[in-house]
Amino acid sequence: MFFGYAPPLYIVEAAQEADSKVKNRRLLHITKAKGVVAMATLIQNGTRASRNPSFAGRTAGTTVYKGGGYVFYSDNPEDVGLQDLADAGKFLNRDTVTGAGLVYLWHHNVTGVTINHALLIHNPNSYPITVTSTNYGLTNYKGSPDTEAWKRYFATTSPKSITINPLGYGTLFQQSVPADNNFGMVARTNVTNSSTGAAASALFFDLTWRTNSGGGTAYADTRSPSMRRGKGATYYNTMTFDTIAPTTTDGIAFKILGSAQYPGIFGTDDLPLIVDPAPATSTNKNVTGLLDGGYGQQHAVTMRIKNSFSTARSFNIYMGREAGFHTFPFVNMAGVSLAHNWVPGGTYVDMISTGVINPGQTAEVFFFVVVPAMSTTPLVIGARPV
Repeated sequence: MFFGYAPPLYIVEAAQEADSKVKNRRLLHITKAKGVVAMATLIQNGTRASRNPSFAGRTAGTTVYKGGGYVFYSDNPEDVGLQDLADAGKFLNRDTVTGAGLVYLWHHNVTGVTINHALLIHNPNSYPITVTSTNYGLTNYKGSPDTEAWKRYFATTSPKSITINPLGYGTLFQQSVPADNNFGMVARTNVTNSSTGAAASALFFDLTWRTNSGGGTAYADTRSPSMRRGKGATYYNTMTFDTIAPTTTDGIAFKILGSAQYPGIFGTDDLPLIVDPAPATSTNKNVTGLLDGGYGQQHAVTMRIKNSFSTARSFNIYMGREAGFHTFPFVNMAGVSLAHNWVPGGTYVDMISTGVINPGQTAEVFFFVVVPAMSTTPLVIGARPV
Protein backbone atom coordinates (compact mmCIF):
# COMPACT_ATOMS: atom_id res chain seq x y z
CA MET A 1 0.00 0.00 0.00
CA PHE A 2 2.73 2.46 0.89
CA PHE A 3 4.68 3.74 -2.11
CA GLY A 4 2.36 1.88 -4.43
CA TYR A 5 2.31 -1.40 -2.51
CA ALA A 6 4.11 -1.84 0.75
CA PRO A 7 2.40 -4.14 3.25
CA PRO A 8 -0.11 -2.73 5.75
CA LEU A 9 2.23 -4.08 8.41
CA TYR A 10 3.87 -0.66 8.22
CA ILE A 11 0.56 0.99 9.03
CA VAL A 12 0.24 -1.03 12.19
CA GLU A 13 3.85 -0.46 13.22
CA ALA A 14 3.68 3.27 12.53
CA ALA A 15 0.57 3.46 14.68
CA GLN A 16 2.39 1.55 17.42
CA GLU A 17 0.07 -1.46 17.28
CA ALA A 18 1.65 -4.19 19.39
CA ASP A 19 -0.38 -7.25 18.43
CA SER A 20 2.02 -9.34 16.35
CA LYS A 21 -0.72 -11.75 15.37
CA VAL A 22 -2.68 -8.93 13.76
CA LYS A 23 0.45 -7.52 12.13
CA ASN A 24 1.38 -10.82 10.54
CA ARG A 25 -2.10 -11.35 9.17
CA ARG A 26 -2.07 -7.97 7.47
CA LEU A 27 0.46 -9.28 4.95
CA LEU A 28 -2.14 -11.56 3.37
CA HIS A 29 -3.93 -9.97 0.43
CA ILE A 30 -4.89 -13.14 -1.41
CA THR A 31 -7.26 -15.99 -0.88
CA LYS A 32 -5.54 -18.29 1.62
CA ALA A 33 -6.75 -21.80 2.29
CA LYS A 34 -6.07 -25.40 1.47
CA GLY A 35 -8.24 -26.40 -1.46
CA VAL A 36 -8.29 -22.98 -3.14
CA VAL A 37 -7.29 -23.31 -6.79
CA ALA A 38 -6.96 -19.60 -7.67
CA MET A 39 -6.15 -16.31 -5.96
CA ALA A 40 -8.86 -13.81 -5.14
CA THR A 41 -9.23 -11.09 -7.77
CA LEU A 42 -11.10 -7.82 -8.12
CA ILE A 43 -14.14 -7.95 -10.41
CA GLN A 44 -14.09 -5.15 -12.96
CA ASN A 45 -17.58 -4.10 -14.14
CA GLY A 46 -19.16 -6.30 -11.49
CA THR A 47 -22.81 -7.31 -11.69
CA ARG A 48 -25.33 -5.04 -9.95
CA ALA A 49 -28.45 -6.83 -8.78
CA SER A 50 -31.23 -6.67 -6.22
CA ARG A 51 -30.68 -9.29 -3.55
CA ASN A 52 -32.20 -10.38 -0.26
CA PRO A 53 -29.23 -11.72 1.71
CA SER A 54 -29.45 -13.62 4.97
CA PHE A 55 -27.63 -11.60 7.62
CA ALA A 56 -25.11 -13.29 9.87
CA GLY A 57 -25.31 -12.73 13.61
CA ARG A 58 -22.37 -11.79 15.79
CA THR A 59 -20.37 -14.75 17.08
CA ALA A 60 -17.06 -15.20 18.88
CA GLY A 61 -15.41 -15.44 15.46
CA THR A 62 -16.72 -12.05 14.32
CA THR A 63 -14.58 -9.36 15.89
CA VAL A 64 -13.54 -5.73 15.52
CA TYR A 65 -10.50 -3.93 16.89
CA LYS A 66 -10.08 -0.14 16.73
CA GLY A 67 -6.55 1.26 16.48
CA GLY A 68 -4.14 3.16 14.27
CA GLY A 69 -3.86 6.48 16.10
CA TYR A 70 -5.89 9.70 16.11
CA VAL A 71 -8.29 10.94 13.46
CA PHE A 72 -8.49 14.72 13.00
CA TYR A 73 -12.00 14.90 11.56
CA SER A 74 -13.86 17.87 10.07
CA ASP A 75 -17.28 17.72 8.37
CA ASN A 76 -19.20 20.41 10.27
CA PRO A 77 -19.92 22.89 8.89
CA GLU A 78 -20.11 20.80 5.76
CA ASP A 79 -21.36 23.72 3.65
CA VAL A 80 -18.69 26.41 3.99
CA GLY A 81 -19.89 29.98 3.50
CA LEU A 82 -18.15 33.35 3.62
CA GLN A 83 -18.87 33.55 7.35
CA ASP A 84 -16.72 30.44 7.93
CA LEU A 85 -13.50 31.72 6.33
CA ALA A 86 -10.39 32.97 8.09
CA ASP A 87 -11.20 36.35 6.50
CA ALA A 88 -14.26 36.37 8.81
CA GLY A 89 -12.18 35.28 11.82
CA LYS A 90 -12.98 31.55 11.67
CA PHE A 91 -11.35 28.16 11.23
CA LEU A 92 -13.32 24.97 10.55
CA ASN A 93 -11.53 22.80 13.11
CA ARG A 94 -8.56 23.05 15.48
CA ASP A 95 -7.09 20.44 17.81
CA THR A 96 -3.82 19.12 19.18
CA VAL A 97 -2.52 15.83 17.77
CA THR A 98 0.46 13.70 18.78
CA GLY A 99 2.46 11.27 16.67
CA ALA A 100 0.81 9.16 13.97
CA GLY A 101 -2.80 9.35 12.84
CA LEU A 102 -5.07 10.41 10.00
CA VAL A 103 -6.63 13.67 8.79
CA TYR A 104 -10.08 13.52 7.18
CA LEU A 105 -11.72 16.72 5.92
CA TRP A 106 -14.88 16.99 3.79
CA HIS A 107 -16.73 20.20 2.82
CA HIS A 108 -18.74 21.97 0.11
CA ASN A 109 -17.85 25.48 -1.07
CA VAL A 110 -21.08 27.54 -1.00
CA THR A 111 -19.36 30.94 -0.79
CA GLY A 112 -20.05 31.68 -4.46
CA VAL A 113 -16.36 32.44 -5.03
CA THR A 114 -13.06 30.57 -5.31
CA ILE A 115 -11.43 29.98 -1.93
CA ASN A 116 -8.24 28.43 -0.59
CA HIS A 117 -8.05 25.40 1.66
CA ALA A 118 -5.18 23.80 3.58
CA LEU A 119 -4.13 21.89 6.65
CA LEU A 120 -2.45 24.58 8.75
CA ILE A 121 0.01 23.31 11.37
CA HIS A 122 1.41 25.16 14.41
CA ASN A 123 4.47 23.94 16.31
CA PRO A 124 3.94 24.79 20.01
CA ASN A 125 7.24 23.19 21.06
CA SER A 126 10.70 24.54 21.85
CA TYR A 127 12.22 22.32 19.14
CA PRO A 128 11.60 21.85 15.41
CA ILE A 129 9.03 19.27 14.34
CA THR A 130 8.58 17.34 11.11
CA VAL A 131 5.13 16.45 9.80
CA THR A 132 5.15 13.67 7.22
CA SER A 133 2.34 12.19 5.13
CA THR A 134 3.03 8.85 3.45
CA ASN A 135 -0.50 8.35 2.11
CA TYR A 136 -2.82 11.14 0.98
CA GLY A 137 -5.48 12.16 -1.51
CA LEU A 138 -7.33 15.43 -2.12
CA THR A 139 -10.93 16.12 -3.12
CA ASN A 140 -11.78 19.11 -5.32
CA TYR A 141 -14.71 18.23 -7.58
CA LYS A 142 -18.25 19.38 -8.24
CA GLY A 143 -20.98 16.95 -7.22
CA SER A 144 -18.62 14.04 -6.58
CA PRO A 145 -17.72 11.97 -3.51
CA ASP A 146 -14.15 11.57 -2.27
CA THR A 147 -13.64 8.22 -3.99
CA GLU A 148 -10.74 9.56 -6.07
CA ALA A 149 -9.05 10.91 -2.93
CA TRP A 150 -9.18 7.46 -1.37
CA LYS A 151 -7.76 5.89 -4.53
CA ARG A 152 -4.82 8.29 -4.43
CA TYR A 153 -4.42 7.66 -0.69
CA PHE A 154 -3.87 3.95 -1.31
CA ALA A 155 -1.63 4.58 -4.35
CA THR A 156 0.66 7.30 -2.96
CA THR A 157 4.21 7.09 -4.33
CA SER A 158 5.66 10.45 -3.19
CA PRO A 159 5.38 11.24 0.52
CA LYS A 160 5.08 14.86 1.64
CA SER A 161 7.01 16.34 4.55
CA ILE A 162 7.41 19.73 6.19
CA THR A 163 9.68 20.91 9.00
CA ILE A 164 8.35 23.68 11.25
CA ASN A 165 10.52 25.72 13.59
CA PRO A 166 9.59 26.26 17.26
CA LEU A 167 6.40 28.35 17.60
CA GLY A 168 6.18 28.50 13.81
CA TYR A 169 3.48 27.61 11.27
CA GLY A 170 3.41 25.56 8.09
CA THR A 171 0.84 24.21 5.62
CA LEU A 172 0.24 20.96 3.79
CA PHE A 173 -2.12 20.15 0.91
CA GLN A 174 -3.05 23.73 0.01
CA GLN A 175 -5.43 23.97 -2.95
CA SER A 176 -7.66 26.48 -4.70
CA VAL A 177 -11.34 25.47 -4.59
CA PRO A 178 -13.83 26.82 -7.17
CA ALA A 179 -17.33 27.78 -6.09
CA ASP A 180 -19.73 24.86 -5.58
CA ASN A 181 -16.97 22.23 -5.44
CA ASN A 182 -16.77 19.53 -2.81
CA PHE A 183 -13.33 19.66 -1.24
CA GLY A 184 -11.20 18.06 1.44
CA MET A 185 -8.55 15.44 2.03
CA VAL A 186 -7.66 12.10 3.53
CA ALA A 187 -4.06 11.90 4.74
CA ARG A 188 -1.98 9.82 7.11
CA THR A 189 0.14 12.16 9.21
CA ASN A 190 3.01 11.63 11.59
CA VAL A 191 4.37 14.41 13.83
CA THR A 192 7.90 13.88 15.16
CA ASN A 193 10.73 15.73 16.87
CA SER A 194 12.99 16.67 13.96
CA SER A 195 16.12 15.90 15.98
CA THR A 196 15.21 12.65 17.74
CA GLY A 197 12.39 11.19 15.65
CA ALA A 198 10.24 10.76 18.76
CA ALA A 199 6.52 11.43 18.60
CA ALA A 200 5.71 15.12 19.04
CA SER A 201 2.60 17.27 19.31
CA ALA A 202 1.26 19.87 16.91
CA LEU A 203 -1.83 22.03 16.58
CA PHE A 204 -3.78 21.21 13.39
CA PHE A 205 -6.19 23.66 11.76
CA ASP A 206 -8.75 22.97 9.02
CA LEU A 207 -8.59 26.37 7.33
CA THR A 208 -10.31 28.13 4.42
CA TRP A 209 -9.72 31.70 3.24
CA ARG A 210 -9.83 34.14 0.33
CA THR A 211 -7.02 36.63 1.01
CA ASN A 212 -6.33 36.57 4.76
CA SER A 213 -5.20 33.13 5.94
CA GLY A 214 -4.07 34.54 9.29
CA GLY A 215 -7.43 35.87 10.45
CA GLY A 216 -8.90 32.74 12.02
CA THR A 217 -9.26 33.06 15.80
CA ALA A 218 -12.45 31.08 16.57
CA TYR A 219 -14.36 27.97 15.51
CA ALA A 220 -16.92 28.29 12.74
CA ASP A 221 -20.44 27.55 13.93
CA THR A 222 -21.67 24.01 13.33
CA ARG A 223 -24.81 23.48 11.25
CA SER A 224 -26.00 19.91 11.86
CA PRO A 225 -26.18 18.01 15.17
CA SER A 226 -25.40 14.70 13.42
CA MET A 227 -22.25 15.68 11.49
CA ARG A 228 -18.95 15.60 13.33
CA ARG A 229 -16.03 17.90 14.00
CA GLY A 230 -13.10 17.30 16.32
CA LYS A 231 -10.75 14.43 17.06
CA GLY A 232 -11.13 10.71 17.66
CA ALA A 233 -8.74 8.19 19.19
CA THR A 234 -8.68 5.75 16.25
CA TYR A 235 -8.92 5.58 12.47
CA TYR A 236 -8.03 1.92 11.63
CA ASN A 237 -10.57 -0.87 12.18
CA THR A 238 -9.46 -4.51 11.99
CA MET A 239 -12.56 -6.63 11.28
CA THR A 240 -12.77 -10.42 11.11
CA PHE A 241 -15.96 -12.15 9.97
CA ASP A 242 -16.76 -15.68 11.11
CA THR A 243 -16.94 -18.39 8.44
CA ILE A 244 -20.03 -18.39 6.23
CA ALA A 245 -21.19 -21.03 3.73
CA PRO A 246 -23.60 -19.33 1.31
CA THR A 247 -25.64 -21.58 -0.99
CA THR A 248 -28.06 -19.20 -2.72
CA THR A 249 -27.66 -16.30 -5.15
CA ASP A 250 -28.81 -13.94 -2.38
CA GLY A 251 -25.90 -15.10 -0.24
CA ILE A 252 -25.02 -14.44 3.39
CA ALA A 253 -23.91 -10.98 4.49
CA PHE A 254 -22.67 -8.81 7.34
CA LYS A 255 -23.83 -5.26 8.16
CA ILE A 256 -21.18 -2.86 9.44
CA LEU A 257 -20.64 0.84 10.15
CA GLY A 258 -24.14 1.92 11.01
CA SER A 259 -25.24 4.10 13.93
CA ALA A 260 -26.92 3.77 17.30
CA GLN A 261 -30.28 4.05 15.51
CA TYR A 262 -29.34 1.72 12.64
CA PRO A 263 -26.58 -0.53 14.02
CA GLY A 264 -24.54 -3.09 12.14
CA ILE A 265 -23.31 -6.44 13.42
CA PHE A 266 -20.88 -4.76 15.83
CA GLY A 267 -23.50 -2.39 17.24
CA THR A 268 -21.46 0.79 17.60
CA ASP A 269 -18.19 -0.95 18.49
CA ASP A 270 -16.82 -0.16 15.00
CA LEU A 271 -17.43 3.60 15.39
CA PRO A 272 -14.99 5.97 17.15
CA LEU A 273 -16.12 8.82 19.37
CA ILE A 274 -15.33 12.23 17.88
CA VAL A 275 -14.84 14.90 20.55
CA ASP A 276 -15.62 18.45 19.43
CA PRO A 277 -13.20 20.88 21.14
CA ALA A 278 -15.41 23.91 20.45
CA PRO A 279 -17.54 25.21 23.33
CA ALA A 280 -21.29 25.40 22.94
CA THR A 281 -22.54 28.96 22.49
CA SER A 282 -25.76 30.67 21.52
CA THR A 283 -24.86 30.10 17.85
CA ASN A 284 -22.67 26.99 18.00
CA LYS A 285 -23.70 23.48 19.02
CA ASN A 286 -21.00 21.17 20.32
CA VAL A 287 -21.26 18.06 18.11
CA THR A 288 -19.33 15.47 20.14
CA GLY A 289 -20.65 12.00 19.28
CA LEU A 290 -20.08 8.68 17.58
CA LEU A 291 -18.83 8.81 14.00
CA ASP A 292 -21.95 7.33 12.42
CA GLY A 293 -21.19 5.60 9.12
CA GLY A 294 -17.48 5.15 9.81
CA TYR A 295 -16.43 7.88 7.39
CA GLY A 296 -12.77 8.86 7.38
CA GLN A 297 -11.77 5.41 8.62
CA GLN A 298 -9.73 2.61 7.03
CA HIS A 299 -11.27 -0.83 7.58
CA ALA A 300 -9.15 -3.99 7.23
CA VAL A 301 -11.53 -6.90 6.61
CA THR A 302 -10.84 -10.64 6.78
CA MET A 303 -13.65 -12.75 5.33
CA ARG A 304 -13.85 -16.56 5.46
CA ILE A 305 -16.04 -18.41 2.94
CA LYS A 306 -16.64 -22.17 2.99
CA ASN A 307 -17.67 -24.22 -0.02
CA SER A 308 -20.34 -26.58 1.34
CA PHE A 309 -21.21 -27.90 -2.12
CA SER A 310 -20.11 -31.31 -3.39
CA THR A 311 -18.33 -29.74 -6.37
CA ALA A 312 -15.70 -27.02 -6.70
CA ARG A 313 -17.21 -23.53 -6.75
CA SER A 314 -16.12 -19.92 -6.76
CA PHE A 315 -17.85 -17.17 -4.79
CA ASN A 316 -18.32 -13.45 -5.33
CA ILE A 317 -18.03 -10.94 -2.51
CA TYR A 318 -20.54 -8.12 -2.99
CA MET A 319 -21.27 -4.77 -1.33
CA GLY A 320 -24.19 -2.36 -1.03
CA ARG A 321 -26.92 -1.52 1.46
CA GLU A 322 -30.41 -2.81 2.20
CA ALA A 323 -32.57 0.12 1.13
CA GLY A 324 -32.72 3.88 0.87
CA PHE A 325 -30.11 6.20 -0.61
CA HIS A 326 -27.13 5.20 -2.73
CA THR A 327 -23.83 3.65 -1.70
CA PHE A 328 -20.40 4.10 -3.25
CA PRO A 329 -18.74 0.71 -2.64
CA PHE A 330 -14.95 0.90 -2.38
CA VAL A 331 -12.41 -1.87 -1.88
CA ASN A 332 -8.61 -2.04 -2.03
CA MET A 333 -6.96 -5.43 -2.37
CA ALA A 334 -3.30 -6.23 -3.05
CA GLY A 335 -2.58 -2.55 -3.65
CA VAL A 336 -5.33 -2.03 -6.25
CA SER A 337 -8.51 -0.02 -5.63
CA LEU A 338 -11.96 -0.64 -7.12
CA ALA A 339 -14.95 1.65 -6.67
CA HIS A 340 -18.52 1.98 -7.92
CA ASN A 341 -20.64 5.14 -7.81
CA TRP A 342 -24.35 5.60 -7.24
CA VAL A 343 -25.39 2.05 -6.35
CA PRO A 344 -29.06 2.29 -5.26
CA GLY A 345 -30.21 0.96 -1.91
CA GLY A 346 -31.31 -2.66 -2.17
CA THR A 347 -28.83 -3.23 -4.99
CA TYR A 348 -25.51 -5.00 -4.52
CA VAL A 349 -22.44 -5.01 -6.75
CA ASP A 350 -19.94 -7.86 -7.07
CA MET A 351 -16.47 -6.65 -6.03
CA ILE A 352 -14.18 -9.68 -5.45
CA SER A 353 -14.01 -13.23 -6.78
CA THR A 354 -12.58 -15.79 -4.36
CA GLY A 355 -11.33 -18.04 -7.12
CA VAL A 356 -12.25 -21.73 -7.18
CA ILE A 357 -12.66 -23.42 -3.78
CA ASN A 358 -12.72 -27.21 -3.55
CA PRO A 359 -15.59 -28.99 -1.76
CA GLY A 360 -15.51 -28.67 2.01
CA GLN A 361 -12.69 -26.13 1.99
CA THR A 362 -12.65 -22.57 3.35
CA ALA A 363 -11.07 -19.54 1.72
CA GLU A 364 -9.84 -16.51 3.66
CA VAL A 365 -9.80 -13.19 1.81
CA PHE A 366 -8.26 -9.97 3.12
CA PHE A 367 -9.10 -6.50 1.76
CA PHE A 368 -9.53 -2.87 2.78
CA VAL A 369 -12.88 -1.07 2.78
CA VAL A 370 -13.65 2.64 3.14
CA VAL A 371 -16.97 4.51 3.13
CA PRO A 372 -16.68 7.48 0.75
CA ALA A 373 -18.48 10.71 1.58
CA MET A 374 -22.04 10.86 0.19
CA SER A 375 -22.41 7.09 0.73
CA THR A 376 -25.00 5.82 3.19
CA THR A 377 -24.76 3.01 5.71
CA PRO A 378 -24.92 0.43 7.27
CA LEU A 379 -22.66 -1.06 4.64
CA VAL A 380 -23.46 -4.63 3.62
CA ILE A 381 -20.64 -7.05 2.71
CA GLY A 382 -21.77 -10.49 1.59
CA ALA A 383 -20.81 -13.50 -0.48
CA ARG A 384 -22.67 -15.73 -2.93
CA PRO A 385 -21.82 -18.79 -5.02
CA VAL A 386 -21.40 -18.38 -8.78
